[in-house]
Amino acid sequence: MTNSTAETKRRALRRTSIILGSVAGVLVIGVAAMIGSFLLVGWQSSEEQIARFETHTAEVGALSPAEKASWVDDAGDATVSDELPFNQLQTISTHNSYALEPTWLQLRMIDLMSPGQSAVLQYGHAPLWDQLDAGIRSLEIDVRWNGASFEASHMPLLANGSTMPDFALGLRELALWSDAHPAHLPISIMIEPKSDFLYLDPSLKHFDGAACSALDATITEALGDRLFTPADLRGEASSLRAAAADGWPSVAEMRGSVLFFYAENDDARELCFGSDAGEVDRAVFASSHIEEDDAVFTVRDDPRDAAVSADLQAGLMVRVRADTDLRTSTDERDLAFATGAHIVATDFPPNEPEEGTGYSAAFPGGYLVRAGQ
Repeated sequence: MTNSTAETKRRALRRTSIILGSVAGVLVIGVAAMIGSFLLVGWQSSEEQIARFETHTAEVGALSPAEKASWVDDAGDATVSDELPFNQLQTISTHNSYALEPTWLQLRMIDLMSPGQSAVLQYGHAPLWDQLDAGIRSLEIDVRWNGASFEASHMPLLANGSTMPDFALGLRELALWSDAHPAHLPISIMIEPKSDFLYLDPSLKHFDGAACSALDATITEALGDRLFTPADLRGEASSLRAAAADGWPSVAEMRGSVLFFYAENDDARELCFGSDAGEVDRAVFASSHIEEDDAVFTVRDDPRDAAVSADLQAGLMVRVRADTDLRTSTDERDLAFATGAHIVATDFPPNEPEEGTGYSAAFPGGYLVRAGQ
């Protein structure tokens, strides 16, 4: 090999190395920029939540006791009376009530991980305060545990837009709204513990027994005496189911209160309640199947599920969905209403109808609470 040939090859190798290094550098910068944009979504959510809370705090501070006392909750139709037991109400709930729609780039990355998944995530909701102002009296919140506190998000990093990234601050906002509207109809909140996609955020941890206790403490501290607990229902009864059979408190007795129940999750149930949810004092009600006597809530997303009727006959509080994965049908919605399920969840409350079709889930007259059918 001549010296000139060897030199030519060395130059070619250097050029190739420079090109590959440049490409690698561009890729690293691109990935870093992409991750940075995802983190920015979470940061913006946090800043907006803090600003919103400060604004509402000032607004409520300016209200007089007379103004608070004169407010009337018009979320319910004419069938809602103070004499009704709480478990005779039927209520519209928002699904993933905290969610903001992911950005275009986040949706593309979600599809790379799980093709087609982005199609069911293209929705979002107004902040909790606005939903409550619009008459929503039932919510759903996914919680993630970082070992010290909770955040509400659908997926770390890739679907981290949230109106309550700080779960505790979100509860304080809820309590503040309740303070400003003391005669509001009872509010129910389904809690769904999440431990998936932890690899997307190393700061997150599996929802465990410590998380159960921390969640109780977080809810109790934020809501105080507004909180209606399993112990409040059970009283001196032998079990929660027996207490429910004796009768829930009336609407009048539960005005101004908030109660929480877990989504159907066997792992969380075992971690938080062990073998008997009826004997463990928690801030959150367990969800259970019909054969158990230690819980009074159950989650049956499909209104066509034959178990819905059996659960209702057994005296359970039942939650179903009017629409799923952004598939909307007035027939399906009306079927969910007709089941008599106590809570009917939707991605499209009347203040946020589906774009294009105008579909939304509300009872006749646009009401969001009525007496059970």
